Amino acid sequence: MVLFMVLGAVVAFIVVFYMFFQSTIQQQKHTHDMIREKQYYSMNEVRKHSTDGDLWIVVRYGSEARVYDITEYADMHPGGDVIFNSGGSDATEKFNGPQHPPTVHDLIDEYWIGWVGQPPESVDLTRAKEE
Repeated sequence: MVLFMVLGAVVAFIVVFYMFFQSTIQQQKHTHDMIREKQYYSMNEVRKHSTDGDLWIVVRYGSEARVYDITEYADMHPGGDVIFNSGGSDATEKFNGPQHPPTVHDLIDEYWIGWVGQPPESVDLTRAKEE
């Protein structure tokens, strides 16, 4: 009887440890994905990503044009294949259409990979200080 109790405790410990370990791995992966470095892309580069296996869109927020790699999301899109009509282009007007709830902006953040345009010029602080 004692042997079964000890064995049960060991199995329970292994299960709890495994669940904690898996949770930690998933959290690290999610954190890594969230903080991946954003880049700048030209619209010519965005246009190259317009297929069902490689789908990018641009959504503008004022003067900021964000690039999203929605390849993984496209098959889950509630509106079906219509999402492919915007691939490789500025999808701002369609994205902000009445068919999308306000929460769509939160959903798409996961797929944000960068901006359209050139990176801002870096400021040489040592030179600026001398002037």
